[in-house]
Amino acid sequence: MTSTANAEQDVALEALNTLSDVAASSITGLTEVHAQLAEVRRRRRRGWSWRRIASSGDSPNPLASVTGIAASLALASAGFRRALAHALRSEGMQLTKIAPLLDVSRQRIGALLRPRREGRSPS
Repeated sequence: MTSTANAEQDVALEALNTLSDVAASSITGLTEVHAQLAEVRRRRRRGWSWRRIASSGDSPNPLASVTGIAASLALASAGFRRALAHALRSEGMQLTKIAPLLDVSRQRIGALLRPRREGRSPS
């Protein structure tokens, strides 16, 4: 393995570690969402209107929490997908072989391997 391949492997490993950390924190976040949903359900069953539930200052907002968790997972998984595509390509794997491994099209792999322009988020 060349030093370039080692560096890319390290990038992929770092992206994997990041995804793992985000997944672990998502478990905690989803546990909190579960509790928030139970509270919303409890209030609704007690006869609260949806308006009262949504506008109550102490009401939990599980939708905001879910959106944040989903966004964090999306960014971390996109980073890992990009890093892994680079690592596999540096090991000589063809785009047509990488694509099914990552469950994306060959064209998407090509886009992942192109240098990113400034100001673009990882995907």
